[in-house]
Amino acid sequence: MKKNILLLMVMLLSTVTANAVNWQFIPNDNNMNLMIDEDSVRYINNNETYYAIRFKVLDNPEKVAYIKSNSETGYIGIIETGDYTEKSYKPHSVFYNAHVFMKPLKEDSFLTYANDYVSSLLIDSNIAENINDEENIKPVSYKGLDTQAFLAQVRSKLWQNWNPPKNNVNATIMVTLGTDGSLQNYKFTKESGDEETDRSIISAIEQTVPYIKFPHSVKNSSAANFQFTFDKKLFKKSVY
Repeated sequence: MKKNILLLMVMLLSTVTANAVNWQFIPNDNNMNLMIDEDSVRYINNNETYYAIRFKVLDNPEKVAYIKSNSETGYIGIIETGDYTEKSYKPHSVFYNAHVFMKPLKEDSFLTYANDYVSSLLIDSNIAENINDEENIKPVSYKGLDTQAFLAQVRSKLWQNWNPPKNNVNATIMVTLGTDGSLQNYKFTKESGDEETDRSIISAIEQTVPYIKFPHSVKNSSAANFQFTFDKKLFKKSVY
């Protein structure tokens, strides 16, 4: 009897987990209804992520796409796509043991909006936790549309101030910002291996001072860490 009850509980829990969805609208400039299921987001490691999106353009049928992306390389792969229905929606089974060809994400692709949104949800990476502990800065949740605008503005100013050398190398740097827009610290989490490139990135970081102030929804800490990847060859993007 106890075994039957336990089995029933496991089956019920599995059903709830499989059906859990949390669709969030993603602002975009493509005049399309674009949404991401935040409950489908699965972090394979600090760089690779699975997630599912829904999209609809004008009167065309609504589609679903299951995606794998790499925030470090800027590569993305479409695991599976098709018409969207609640009954056929199956992110967990699609992502299980998924294999997909990855290629660079194009700047003009609407998938850029979804990929940037997923990047902004990376609040539990090992790198971020280690640096937060080291500098005694609490991690902050940055979910919300106002945060997307905040990250986009910061990234835009950094690119305007970045004068990269000719070398096609990339680096990742963690920047500690105060809520007032002050630059409190920065630290490479992945050096480029090229001194000229590293200097150009540091110059961009320092020239962007003062940064814009935090949006209202994230003012629950005096400072926070943001991670930016500077890559000349691939599409530039940032995560925090």
